[in-house]
Amino acid sequence: MDSLSLSWSDDYKIGIAVIDEQHKRLFAYFDELATVIASGNPQGIEVIVNGLVSYAISHNTFEESLMAKARYPMLDAHHKVHESFKSRANKYLRQLEAGCDPLKLAEQVRIFIGLWLINHVKQEDRDYVPYVQKIDSGSLLSGLWKKLFR
Repeated sequence: MDSLSLSWSDDYKIGIAVIDEQHKRLFAYFDELATVIASGNPQGIEVIVNGLVSYAISHNTFEESLMAKARYPMLDAHHKVHESFKSRANKYLRQLEAGCDPLKLAEQVRIFIGLWLINHVKQEDRDYVPYVQKIDSGSLLSGLWKKLFR
């Protein structure tokens, strides 16, 4: 397996608690994926990959709802980035369903989503923070997320 470190670090905090918690969960998926890759369990890989992709897409949708509420002026551009991610991530799911080598696919998913997440958090996500922080202190948003997705 590659040596790419995909562990959560405070460097990835953007300052919106609910989003930071979601990002932490995405990083936890990378740990789970590395464990299941090491075990060579194809059924486990399918479960983790499906969970990771589903969670990432739900997270992106949630982010966009916050941006819309905050009237973030770059929402359309951010949405296009998310849609591109969704298209590629869903392509991986289709490959998995078509019977490709699950170990090879899991490594590709881990690297693609991991690098995408790191880049996205450090660049695009930081841009909307001031807008979203103006609309909510985090408690309402955190409660909403917990009710909808946990």
